[in-house]
Amino acid sequence: MNPDRPAVFYNPENMKDAYDEMEHGHSKIAAIRSAIAAADAQADTPYRIFFRLQLCRESVFYGDGLDMMVIFPEILAIIDQYPDTPTTVFNSEYIDSMDHILWVYKWLLEECENFYQVPMADCQKFFEDFKKRSLAYGYNLRPYYYYRYSFYEETGQEEAAEEAFHKFMEIPRDGNSDCEACECNSIVNFYLKRGDSERAAELAREIENLTLTCGHGGRGAWLRLKKHYMEYYLNRKDFAEAEKYCRVMERYMTEDSEYQRWDDFLYCYAHTNMGKALKIYKEHWKEWQENRAPSEIFSMSKNIACFLKKLLKERTNKTIRLPLDASFPLYQESERYRLDALYDYYYGRALEVARRFDARNGTDCYCRRLERAFA
Repeated sequence: MNPDRPAVFYNPENMKDAYDEMEHGHSKIAAIRSAIAAADAQADTPYRIFFRLQLCRESVFYGDGLDMMVIFPEILAIIDQYPDTPTTVFNSEYIDSMDHILWVYKWLLEECENFYQVPMADCQKFFEDFKKRSLAYGYNLRPYYYYRYSFYEETGQEEAAEEAFHKFMEIPRDGNSDCEACECNSIVNFYLKRGDSERAAELAREIENLTLTCGHGGRGAWLRLKKHYMEYYLNRKDFAEAEKYCRVMERYMTEDSEYQRWDDFLYCYAHTNMGKALKIYKEHWKEWQENRAPSEIFSMSKNIACFLKKLLKERTNKTIRLPLDASFPLYQESERYRLDALYDYYYGRALEVARRFDARNGTDCYCRRLERAFA
């Protein structure tokens, strides 16, 4: 902190206590930004970093990730200028601020796959910078190869994904590895995606019986496991089995955006309970419309288009009454909408994002995912 600047009204502990009392959302993000501005004004480097890391956490777990993509390069610039910055009373479980940054850096690597606006060259720079910083700090490359695997898997680079996954498995855990339950879930999902359900079930046993849990919420790892199985059955178009997992996830849903998979529920219920699917669309259309993460826009638009295609097939009346407001691009004051026009809008939105991702990634995996959804 700069001793030449008055700090009469500056109390970072009170600011954190205040935004901790707020509900997740825009207001809390704004309060954290105010705390960042106050710490910047006081040149309080530990809190300049800490509050930015708090914004990253809010963005990743309770938002759409965009705020983190914008703020994280600022964190790297600060720590490069002040490499020995200590932690605060709120993150003292880390050795120093760099240790905390390396933990959060993994979230950034995961978000790279979700934003086609980040050029492939910049994604690679982030990965190599994380690798360099991890080794310099004394950590190994187990997390590096895991997030490499995840990035390659999502961007359709199958051989590179396999190679990175097996390198991840060969390296022992260290202080920057994800928790055991999170890693176990990732390994289970790897085998589910490759159709090896027997091996996946064997590996999932400790999570299923809650003997292996995640620090991010008591049922966090268990819910993530349910999400993986829901996705497994949705991809196989076994909607009856997928519905079982949808219902479990709804029952135990938390505020964490990872588990609020309403668009997946919509897609599933469109094939098992159309009334419930329609109710979900009416309740969640606006939050889907306002989401800023392109990978989520693709997934949501794809699933909504599938829902509308099914609705078109089942209904004799090809129009529908919906309580949409003027923010919706096809808004009608009468609240009466043509189903085919809605379908064209959402399918077109998914296709545009798919093409942008494929152009960034140099593959055709997003367009193929869209095709498979309608096969």
